[in-house]
Amino acid sequence: MAHEELKERIVELEAQLKGTKVNKKTEMAVGQMKAKISKLKEELEIKLSSGGSAGEGFAVKKEGDATVGFLGKPSVGKSTLLGACTNKESKIGAYEFTTLDVIPGLLHFKHTNLQLLDLPGIIDKAADNRGFGKKVLSVVRACDLVVFVLDARFVMDEMEMLINETYKAGLRFNSMRPNMEINRTHKGGVSVPLNNSKASIPYSLIEQIMADMKLVNVEVIIHERKLNVDDFIDACYGNLQYSQGVICINKLDLLSHNQIKEKTKMLKKKYPGYAITGVSADKKLNLEGFKNFVWDQLGFMHVYLKERKGEPDFEKPLVVERFDNVKRVCEKIHRTMFEKFRFAKIKGDSVKFDWQQVGLEHMVEPNDIIEIFQR
Repeated sequence: MAHEELKERIVELEAQLKGTKVNKKTEMAVGQMKAKISKLKEELEIKLSSGGSAGEGFAVKKEGDATVGFLGKPSVGKSTLLGACTNKESKIGAYEFTTLDVIPGLLHFKHTNLQLLDLPGIIDKAADNRGFGKKVLSVVRACDLVVFVLDARFVMDEMEMLINETYKAGLRFNSMRPNMEINRTHKGGVSVPLNNSKASIPYSLIEQIMADMKLVNVEVIIHERKLNVDDFIDACYGNLQYSQGVICINKLDLLSHNQIKEKTKMLKKKYPGYAITGVSADKKLNLEGFKNFVWDQLGFMHVYLKERKGEPDFEKPLVVERFDNVKRVCEKIHRTMFEKFRFAKIKGDSVKFDWQQVGLEHMVEPNDIIEIFQR
């Protein structure tokens, strides 16, 4: 099928899907239409990509302890926020690749170096442009956290547009890849030895999707319970990126306190999985709060080291991440330190009593004081 034919077929099926009421009688047909649309979009993306030059895309060299991307409409204030958060001596430059501009900056904060990226401005139907999805994906893959930067006056419209466009570009925020497997086999047709979501993903739908994918002999194992059709189709088609996303409402100075409160309430109701903060990058309001918010969302925390017969060094905390254990603390100090590890003694919230003796697998908590004993 040629490019235009594929586009027309996709539009036709999407219109048909929009006009179909979902109920028990139609849910199978709806699932099959969604699968067909995903398959056609995958074919279209492959055809469009094959026409581009080799190496198309933008790869960001990761620097620092974590990479944070600012995503939003043009002129929403992403660049101003980046400049306000980074020191003047931080290296800031512009990298251009056709329609893609990425502006990096470095934030030194709480003994960590955070790489901040002003990602390309997103507009309505941007994901329909040739190659857009691939280019944004190549940048977002480098991000440990994506901040949706919204103009305080238009938060709901902008967030809906950004979610729609990033969804079409293959990005999924604040969700996990479905717990399922698709394994090719030498014979046996389509087999489903385990399906914990039979009510929503029946065998007939699995068989239809496998046929669309041209998988004749395949084993499908669905470990997840109550998996919905959209997530199942996502897992079958396309190269999706699952990322962590948060919301930053910019230009707070343009609204009253009550207006900000109301808009925040609306965002929380429609997007419950997103943590929310607010700033005025231009007026430099709540910049420290924003930095703390980003740092916390990245899961960083401080622990303190103590030498034998010495005092803890509270001036130089060790930066670790949520759910790190003592072995990871040792690796942070020196990559081979755990090889001579005997035990550790800890004072803090992670233990039942002060200076409790623990092993390598013990998980640490913020502000723990740790003394490590070696052979």
